[in-house]
Amino acid sequence: METRSCMSRSLHTNRDLEKLEPYEGKPSRTVLRGEEGSNVLDLPDRPADLEQRNGRAVRKGNTVKFWGGNVVDIIIYGTEKTLDAYKFNLLRNKQLFINQINNGTIAVRRIDEDSMDENTGMNFAEFVAVLSGNMDLLNKAKLDNRIMQLEKEQAIFNKERYRAERKIAKTEQDIEETMLTKQRMSEDWAYYKEYKGERKTLLLNLQQATAEETGRELHKIAKTYRSEAIGTIGSYIGLNLSVRSEYHYTGAFERNIFLVEGKSGLKYKCGLSGALPLGFADSAAYPQATLDKLPELIRRQQEKIDQLANELPTLQQIFSRKWGKTAELDALKQECKELQRKIDNSLKELEQQPAVTVIAA
Repeated sequence: METRSCMSRSLHTNRDLEKLEPYEGKPSRTVLRGEEGSNVLDLPDRPADLEQRNGRAVRKGNTVKFWGGNVVDIIIYGTEKTLDAYKFNLLRNKQLFINQINNGTIAVRRIDEDSMDENTGMNFAEFVAVLSGNMDLLNKAKLDNRIMQLEKEQAIFNKERYRAERKIAKTEQDIEETMLTKQRMSEDWAYYKEYKGERKTLLLNLQQATAEETGRELHKIAKTYRSEAIGTIGSYIGLNLSVRSEYHYTGAFERNIFLVEGKSGLKYKCGLSGALPLGFADSAAYPQATLDKLPELIRRQQEKIDQLANELPTLQQIFSRKWGKTAELDALKQECKELQRKIDNSLKELEQQPAVTVIAA
């Protein structure tokens, strides 16, 4: 279904046919099935009420679809140079605020104005201009709307460019930090591979022990140690072995994690969670199993570096782009300024006209 309006030039499309439901207690005009249009004689206090008055005519279910070309007329009356212009201005300001809340897409400090209907018809600002009798106001309203759209585009463009700039700085910093981490891991791996001494887990309180006894002591530490501070418990090929407790956010103890500190100062966690293996012999060998994973960790660091490096060209391309509508925006602002000066001069001329005195006979 389509609607025609001499003021709003709006179009509505009916997508289906269904019964008209009653609207008890809601301000609206009653338009029966088969009605060809709706007349709005007065202006409500809310933009939604103005739309609701048209609802019965444009809603799905109007049988004009079968015999009237699927077209209805929506007529809104307004009188030039009356308080109708003030009323439409109030509706316009209210609609601006409502659209800002509903859309949530405002990128500038000015609120974009929408149409009275769902398909880009005449907005309230244009109603105000037409009813004022000064067409310069209408031209200025259209200029303001175009300027507002360009400013929004510019703000979004600048936002994306600034975001790319920050992302570039963050990506370059991440690459530098990841490369440093990879270098330190490589140093630890080289030390581990080149170590010539005895490869045995030595605990501080159990220097001479079998692997079974060492594993049993480690499990005892896992059950009794309670501290978020890292505590040294022994050594392996000259590297410190340590333990640290982890707690739930409620304060309840969760587990102890066991660590191996490399020559670079990096601390490597035992397994995935840091917990010891179940077997005593496997627990005594946890430092060796942890350090054997260094090549895989180094490979992951290199993959991260490659991924970050691949993102840089796209980000740099976004950052280097220039907004192509700056000249158009400047020209429109200048045109709007000249039009505003013209409007101000016309208002001054009206104020300077002598008042007409009527003498009663």
